[in-house]
Amino acid sequence: MALTVASWFCAAVPHEFSPVVWPGVVPWRPEGGSNLAASVAVLAVGTLVYCWWALRDSPVGLGWARRTAAWWCGPLVLSAPLYSRDVYSYAAQGLMVHTGLDPYTQGVRVLDSPWVESVARTWLDTPAPYGPVFLVLARLVAGVAAGHLLVALALLRLLAVLAVAALAWGVPAVVRRLGGDERAQVRALWLGVLTPVVAGNLVSGAHNDALMVAGVVAAVALALERRWAATILLISAATATKAPAAVAVPFLALLWAADGEPARWGRVVLRAALASALTAVVFAGLSLATGLGFRWLGALSAPGQAASWTAVSTAWGTLAGWVGGAELGASVTTGGRVAALALLGLLLALLWLDAARHAHDPRAVCRAAGFALLAVALLSPAFYAWYLLWALPVLAATLRDRRATTALGLLAALLAFAALPGGYGLAYSTTSVGVPVMVATSIVLAVRGLRWLYGYPWRRLLTVEPRSSH
Repeated sequence: MALTVASWFCAAVPHEFSPVVWPGVVPWRPEGGSNLAASVAVLAVGTLVYCWWALRDSPVGLGWARRTAAWWCGPLVLSAPLYSRDVYSYAAQGLMVHTGLDPYTQGVRVLDSPWVESVARTWLDTPAPYGPVFLVLARLVAGVAAGHLLVALALLRLLAVLAVAALAWGVPAVVRRLGGDERAQVRALWLGVLTPVVAGNLVSGAHNDALMVAGVVAAVALALERRWAATILLISAATATKAPAAVAVPFLALLWAADGEPARWGRVVLRAALASALTAVVFAGLSLATGLGFRWLGALSAPGQAASWTAVSTAWGTLAGWVGGAELGASVTTGGRVAALALLGLLLALLWLDAARHAHDPRAVCRAAGFALLAVALLSPAFYAWYLLWALPVLAATLRDRRATTALGLLAALLAFAALPGGYGLAYSTTSVGVPVMVATSIVLAVRGLRWLYGYPWRRLLTVEPRSSH
């Protein structure tokens, strides 16, 4: 409740505050915004993170955990958007579609509307990188809002809240269908839904990632029930909302290919390819039915324009710029992004092949899908706090290793403080510290990865493991 009240004086309210509202003790600044309110917001988030971590091993029931999530998220339904101004971009892009403009070829600056004044300056001239299903929803929101920006924000937030509610159902449902008891379901709900990153970025921030992730988790739950038609429709709609959902398609196809039983390698691959092709057809049909087609695929690189050291390629490019100048830094950043995409392709292939070996084990397949989504988030040209949520609910439902879940929980706790309430990413002001940390971390992970590759049973890669093998 304190965070909700403070947000209207320091978060992403309509008509952007300038400059950034930093925490402090000044009650109100002449140019707008309250430093004192920003301090209250940061302290409130710190309290929420503390309470969340304290629940990690609490012996509570599933209903209690869900009610707690509702209590924590409920007040934020009335907050100003926190940690990002993206919801204003959604509203403006929906208005573009509603008025007959093409958001895939031009930025919102061309829109003749006061809504443009609330969009972050970084995104005024960039095309929309979102799928046609989401833009159809945004167009409906803009039509119902009838020129009232706050109504549009409320409707977009309602979509996000419904998606989070779906996650509160879907994450425990996946655990249950994988054989987990109520304690395991609560633990997964704690990591995948109760985390303050969900409350701050999906509920208050109203990111459309909520719709994508909810679609992926629901598709996983339905796939585990062998409801393939609904699974294909949901994962196709999630992909047509935001592209990373497509990464889960080949893994869901494995669940259909194996059908819970050991099978020969050729049969698994053939059936998985057939399921993936069928999903691609449904996805294409949805995209064409919206009337927006596939032009959005050409704008997927737009988020990388505001990259910081939280992206591995940018961290290396920044380090190179310190050593050899701006031109070298730009070249290394570009080359690093190409290398990251190549590495991502290799990781996705290895994860899928390893999952195919254990295709009879649904939890192994779903866990591999979660790691694939995590790899996409971490190796993207840009990384924001809510990108972790692409993978976190799926991994929360499938991981049983305490060290892994603790590491993900610590990362989620850290990302709760990654931006100021108004949306300014703290990575931009911590470059001198963040770049060495990211470079060192990437080196350590690379060494561990090479050791893993060296010890991997390559000869068994193209053979399906028997059911008794773990």
